[in-house]
Amino acid sequence: MCTGVPPATMVSEDTRPQRLPASTRQRFQKVLLLDGYSTRTLACVRSWGKKGVPFAVGGEARSDMSLLSRFAREKFVYISPKRDVSSFVQDLNQFSQQFGADCIFPTSEAAIMACSQHRDALLATPIIPRARDIELSFSKTNTLRLAESLGIAVPKTVFVTPDNPEIESIATLRFPVVVKSESSEVMLSQRIGTSKKTAYVFDRSELERECKARLAEQQSILIQEFVDGFGVGVSGLFEDGHPIALFGHRRIRESNPLGGPSALAESIVIEDDLLRATTELFEKIGFTGPAMAEYKVDRRDGQAFLMEINGRFWGSILLAPAAGLDLPYLYWKQLNGIEITPEEKAYKVGVKGRYLVGDASGWLRCLKGKPKGWPGEFPSRWRATADFFSSFFDDNTHDLILDGNDQRPFVGRLLQELR
Repeated sequence: MCTGVPPATMVSEDTRPQRLPASTRQRFQKVLLLDGYSTRTLACVRSWGKKGVPFAVGGEARSDMSLLSRFAREKFVYISPKRDVSSFVQDLNQFSQQFGADCIFPTSEAAIMACSQHRDALLATPIIPRARDIELSFSKTNTLRLAESLGIAVPKTVFVTPDNPEIESIATLRFPVVVKSESSEVMLSQRIGTSKKTAYVFDRSELERECKARLAEQQSILIQEFVDGFGVGVSGLFEDGHPIALFGHRRIRESNPLGGPSALAESIVIEDDLLRATTELFEKIGFTGPAMAEYKVDRRDGQAFLMEINGRFWGSILLAPAAGLDLPYLYWKQLNGIEITPEEKAYKVGVKGRYLVGDASGWLRCLKGKPKGWPGEFPSRWRATADFFSSFFDDNTHDLILDGNDQRPFVGRLLQELR
């Protein structure tokens, strides 16, 4: 991977221009921005606040970190779609009128799904993927099958559904295996439900118990062969599948060394094979909006496997602005048909972005030692401690939430951990 490029190096993807002229687009005046607890929303709050984009930001609690930002001038609290979708929609209509917002931008899968299902009931235009885009990008099964049809490498996978609960084909996989729910969020009768987290299992009896628990909740399952590697993301903005601006990053540390959200990541040059796979995949879908393709690169031979697509802004989005690529603002320009210049698509390579809370969590897990039976790489206690503290003295590392010019969201992030 391209990790040895000096930090001052700039890269700019030679992508196709926007396809729709400004005159054909609806011009939005003010955004009702949702999901204030997320880094995705915080990235928008900071970007749009600095650039003068009109918005009101909402969260599910007053202590949500994005609501504590100095750039959050208009804010509100709404009922989560995970509690009650009907009340969620009513709240959005109320606050759209109160703040004079003509569009709604959710950044979580739960809120996107709720807005998609009730699109016609919303008074403001929801800025969300099209229904087909959601179907293909939020479903790991649909994503992986589409990728396979395009010749893109994916982990060896067995699909299990409540209608077809047999796992006999697991014999084709080697233990340990990774068990995932087919979708991160599921639509229930009156609310959005969160699926069980990814699990690692080491024998057949353990696998049967894990699958039985998920199938009992009517969740479809993916059982994948374990890949010992590191994560790489190819992300950006797309218009009918064509890339407008792209960004590459590599995960260095995760909040859970066994696999979890990024804790420390670095901006990188996108390798040709990953660029080609990503553009082919999104062109096939015809995706419009922000999205990321997530890969895992095998440590043994460098083979990259597509793991999933995020059909929305992704968790490490704050790294892109830190590297000079202001994707939230470019998305506002895309929505309004405003020209995006080549200079705006460039970013610095070698910039590292850190989430201190997640990094501390990963370090503490490392102090407990390598779990019994874990087949992958696992940092020693000494190495984990040295790496964690050395990041405080690395001039190329930036804490993405603890910003000297906007410190209160970090307090909100700590409060979210305590909730």
